[in-house]
Amino acid sequence: MGTENQKKEREKNQLEFAQQHLANERTYLAWVRTAINVTGIGFVIVSFHLTIGQSHRVVDFLAVLLTIVSGVAGFGVIINAAVQYLRKRKQIQAQRFHSSHMSIIAASLALLFVVLVAIVYILIQFMHVEESIQ
Repeated sequence: MGTENQKKEREKNQLEFAQQHLANERTYLAWVRTAINVTGIGFVIVSFHLTIGQSHRVVDFLAVLLTIVSGVAGFGVIINAAVQYLRKRKQIQAQRFHSSHMSIIAASLALLFVVLVAIVYILIQFMHVEESIQ
């Protein structure tokens, strides 16, 4: 009877252990999707910029800056995701938990910067387009 209870307890522990690893993998994949989306912002802006076909020094600079910043931010998010995945994997193996708040703050600041540059670009681009229409 004791052996049967131990077997059920071991199976339950293995299931919980597997769930933690799968959650870690889902988190990693979510970060990778985020990185792809951030990098995509740069490509969309450049495509939009080239489609409009009007050139202005400030707008051209912002388009290039946004492309570079979004690419670097996307690359950084992927590196951060891989590092955090490996750290969490070790922590799960050791049955410890350490918050990754610093990497969350760093990624959030990088993404906010990309969004801010995108907003400035769009505002200036539309102001420039309206000026050329009039």
